[in-house]
Amino acid sequence: MQKLTLELFTCPYDDLEQRQYQIKAAIAATVGQFRRNQLYPALRDAIELYRTLTHLVQQHEQLHPNDLHRFLPPAQTPPPEDTESAATTTIEQMFELIRWALPLIEDAIEEGTALFDFVEENITLTNVGLLPMYTSEGYVLIPEHRTYTVHVLRYTASQLVEHGDRYRALRTSEVLRLQCRGIWSAPETIKRQLIAQYPDLPNPATFTCETELDFPYTETILPVAKRKLMQLLT
Repeated sequence: MQKLTLELFTCPYDDLEQRQYQIKAAIAATVGQFRRNQLYPALRDAIELYRTLTHLVQQHEQLHPNDLHRFLPPAQTPPPEDTESAATTTIEQMFELIRWALPLIEDAIEEGTALFDFVEENITLTNVGLLPMYTSEGYVLIPEHRTYTVHVLRYTASQLVEHGDRYRALRTSEVLRLQCRGIWSAPETIKRQLIAQYPDLPNPATFTCETELDFPYTETILPVAKRKLMQLLT
């Protein structure tokens, strides 16, 4: 499967139509993941690539061929040509390819974003029992309907400061995986089990994820649930 990467745009090529075909195939593969209800990492990667390519286009007017290395990793910079005019032609071709592809990538991102919005609207997080004052550590229960499983994740939320800006970070690790064929365990029962098994959190903040979606857990349900948890903790 052709992956949608920066190298498709920055590596030299001999046949423009073949490179366009490769880019279209990579975009189609990304859209195919969305249509299989798989959000990550495809949506994140497409958005990051779109932002990088857009930034390059915005800088194009001020960009000298010798300055390309400032925007691309060394391994992705086109090899030096014999003359500056030849190098300029190569870079101009790269930017023409980028401008041609940006609307196609944007359409793919819109499809992925629509799926994300649908999943987010159909996932609800609620606290189990009383919520303690300290919520920076705790648990979240996330169902995986297609395997009749409840994934129990322990989370730690923290603040990071970078260049004067504050960011929230969320780390998770799976501590239990409960099979629930027939009858799902009550969240309150699971919370009591966690308190008994992990006494270092005697009154843990515990959230349960409620959804009827039978979508892939790792690629879709888990990342969206974690995002909603981060919003609750902010």
